[in-house]
Amino acid sequence: MRKILTASQDASLYQAYPNNNSGLDEILEVGKVINITNLGVTSSADYATGSVRGLIKFDLPTTASVNINADYYLNLRLARASEIKRNQGLIIYPVSRSWEEGSGFFYQDVENVSDGATWNQCTPHVSWSTAGGDFITNTTSASISMSSYPIQDVRVDVTSILRPIVSQSLQDTFYGLVVKFPTEDEQDEDNRGNVKFFSTQTHTIHQPTLEIAWDDQTFITGSLLPTPSNLKMKVIPSNIPPYYTKGDVSRIDLVVRDSYPLKSFDSVLRYKNKYYLPTSSYYSIIDSQADVVIVPFDEYSKIHCDASGSYIVLDTSPLYCGRFYNVKIKVNQGQYVKTIDLDTQFTITDEAHTSY
Repeated sequence: MRKILTASQDASLYQAYPNNNSGLDEILEVGKVINITNLGVTSSADYATGSVRGLIKFDLPTTASVNINADYYLNLRLARASEIKRNQGLIIYPVSRSWEEGSGFFYQDVENVSDGATWNQCTPHVSWSTAGGDFITNTTSASISMSSYPIQDVRVDVTSILRPIVSQSLQDTFYGLVVKFPTEDEQDEDNRGNVKFFSTQTHTIHQPTLEIAWDDQTFITGSLLPTPSNLKMKVIPSNIPPYYTKGDVSRIDLVVRDSYPLKSFDSVLRYKNKYYLPTSSYYSIIDSQADVVIVPFDEYSKIHCDASGSYIVLDTSPLYCGRFYNVKIKVNQGQYVKTIDLDTQFTITDEAHTSY
């Protein structure tokens, strides 16, 4: 099971522009940026004081809506990366005081420069205790190394930070996360790396998200048979409509039968649901237009089973209205692995449809 949350606030803090707010920019930056108002007269030392840090805030759920042992992942979609050193690290800390996103535009047009979080202030006319943001470094943190080339989207396990907050009902003390280069890299004048992620204000489908996931698989096989060991079977979704209303949580039933049913003289229909998929079967949701995986094959997307057959629980909350999606499944059985495109597309609307 997954719950995917979009950020409630985000902003970039620029050491080189210490009084500029970027709350409504479409980009969230991390790394280094130097002040371009120096008319091209720059030195290596400028990069030692040119750090950029990203702030991001989510409205955390309560344990009434998520499993107390859920895992938490911060997902940031890459827009552009430049001059990134091999295995450049990102480190994430919890922010220790309240801040405001603000309505500043930085790159598009310098407007409303001081009505929200900047390098120097957390809210209008209120300074951080330490320039660059107040965050907790002496407790739990999370980190990741950008080791793939070209640089990929970032998915960071932040369970150690967020699970205690949710499980102990400390949401009122959560002020968000800061994403930054490690201190030694920020102070390194030879490090000029910069990573641009899509922000909450992006006009794409690539907003930052917090993924809350846990294994909730239920498995009761009833009188159904296990799938053949050579995976020669057909899997057909029996009830995917063309439309879902955003927020629906629906069951997709899967008919699993022989690829080539043999004729037999009995009362069992040749195309009736016959098998159940093994416990190591998973589903994936793909945005068809962008060819982007929304839900990957993993331990949190296992396929369920009850006496009537295998099925998927589809939560449409993280899907965008007006986009088209399709479903794939992956079946692991011993040495055999098979990926099947269910070849049925659906879209999300913001109102109920009753004509399917």
